[in-house]
Amino acid sequence: MNRTFRTAGIVVLAAALLLLAGPFAAPAHAADKGVKLGIIDSQRIFREYQEAKDAEAVFQEEMKQWQDELQGMEREILSMREKIRSQQLLLSQEKLDELQKQLEQKSQEYDRRRAEILDPNSGLAVKRNQELSQPINDQITTVVERLGAEGGYDLILDTATVNVVYQSSKVDLTDQVLAELQKGGQ
Repeated sequence: MNRTFRTAGIVVLAAALLLLAGPFAAPAHAADKGVKLGIIDSQRIFREYQEAKDAEAVFQEEMKQWQDELQGMEREILSMREKIRSQQLLLSQEKLDELQKQLEQKSQEYDRRRAEILDPNSGLAVKRNQELSQPINDQITTVVERLGAEGGYDLILDTATVNVVYQSSKVDLTDQVLAELQKGGQ
């Protein structure tokens, strides 16, 4: 999350510098026409682009499998706890200690597996999400760079990562990006 804010801050700073320094730093012909800006909405692209929707469906199915696995482990732990509680008075101390040790091992196994799957920095879910979304991000970047070069844009911002206070629909390139992605244009 910090990386997103840092990136957004850098982009905003770059945009401000371009806007302020544009007439002074650009050649005379560029100063006459001003800085050409465009925007995209990457969140909308991910919502509407079919490959992104397909990747999200794959990710959600895998997350469901992981959640089912963890819930199964949780049920097993709860069952063991209930067994210990209900048989506590009937079991020898030795048998009770053995069941407590098994319960502790199952709890530790659950904690390890949960962290392995859900760790926000290095968990399987994070890695799989990156693995599924990276090719789509690469496609989007390729299309945006091409549209930027072909359209003569000086700067293209993503409204999903930059706080945009006002935008004219004339600078929104999201529909063009989606159209290019749908055509398979890279």
